[in-house]
Amino acid sequence: MKTIVLVASVLAALSTPSMAQEVKVGPARYAVAVARADVTAITLASARRALNRIGRAATAACGGSGGSLREVTRAVEATACWREAVDGAVGRVDAPLLSQAWQEHHASENRS
Repeated sequence: MKTIVLVASVLAALSTPSMAQEVKVGPARYAVAVARADVTAITLASARRALNRIGRAATAACGGSGGSLREVTRAVEATACWREAVDGAVGRVDAPLLSQAWQEHHASENRS
């Protein structure tokens, strides 16, 4: 499975929400660019949408894809690769509402 480094600064805008463009940055490391406009949320709802987009990019880079079965996507989201990728991206962006959306996501996982 690939290790991912999500780059929060604008490297390239994703052409569609379901497409993630990977760039190999090391022997087993990949970067997925997410446009800053997508992650600097001004409302909690837009922060949740940005978090979902970051999550989809992490899913693609960690072995899933936009067309994966729900079970495959959930399995990828349960991996350390996915959690570390999303957590790293949220930390690099350092946007309070995005951090809040990520914390809510963790809280809802713990309730399940």
